[in-house]
Amino acid sequence: MASVPPRRLSIGNFRPRTFDEIIGQTTAIARLRKFLDGARNGLVVPPHMIFHGPPGVGKTSAARVFAREALGDRLERDFSEMNPWDDRSPNAIYRLFELSRTPPAGGAPFRIVHIDEAEALTPESQVSLRPALEREESYSVYILSVNELDRLAKPVQSRCVVLEFRPLEPQDMRLALSLALQRTPFQLDDTVLESIVERSQGVPREAIKHLLEEGGARHSVPQPRSSESSG
Repeated sequence: MASVPPRRLSIGNFRPRTFDEIIGQTTAIARLRKFLDGARNGLVVPPHMIFHGPPGVGKTSAARVFAREALGDRLERDFSEMNPWDDRSPNAIYRLFELSRTPPAGGAPFRIVHIDEAEALTPESQVSLRPALEREESYSVYILSVNELDRLAKPVQSRCVVLEFRPLEPQDMRLALSLALQRTPFQLDDTVLESIVERSQGVPREAIKHLLEEGGARHSVPQPRSSESSG
């Protein structure tokens, strides 16, 4: 019988898929849940939002979880994401604006547009974004993830609700590491885990990098016996 290759782990395997899996961002997640409740009750459309905090603390994960919870099986059609390596010219922003004026597909309550590292948009692109945030007849909710809030134009900030995402406290990082460790075949003692907590400085993405580094160096996968050595 052919051997089954071991499952290889990457940072993406540990990305939260529900709000319950996002550790240490209690205030921001509580507000997102309230926005969702209002939308599900058919009473309100969530405001445009800015997720502000240092890299690696869960802003992008929270945006994707919010979209998944709000749109359900309509996620593929009504969730758009602009990444830092995408075209972010004023023309690209204008195309997003045109999309935001189109009713969502399949009865979704609204579209969601996530712009990652929005502060890196050029001043011209930030100006192009303003009409999309100002139009009352828009069918889209914009989420802007930013690492440095002061680089985002004040008129853009003023049209959004700002949710803060902070580095994790040590006790929350220990919980996050414990849950992540359960998804691996690794066995790491408390000394190693405490070292990871200290080195990650409250950033979950850094902690996962260290977890994979430490676990991968210590864990070995049995290799299949070659045909020459068998029999």
